Amino acid sequence: MTTEHIRSLQQQAQQAFERDLPDLWAERPGQWVAYKGDQRLGFAAQKYEMYQQCLQRGLQLEEFVVFCIEAQETEMFINPIVLD
Repeated sequence: MTTEHIRSLQQQAQQAFERDLPDLWAERPGQWVAYKGDQRLGFAAQKYEMYQQCLQRGLQLEEFVVFCIEAQETEMFINPIVLD
């Protein structure tokens, strides 16, 4: 598998997770989810369990991405700079 293909799978996984997050947060907050590209692979209560499931399917570490289902920060606060 080429580096470019791996990056593409990881980018697709990130986009799929962000797309699915509202539903995942409503249904499975605090759990772990894995994606291979835009394909959701499964859920687990613990991160290591999600990795085990994926590896037992014969996937290599670079072929999937594991995310925690939690609220994402959408706002960023920056302290104002006071100029004298």
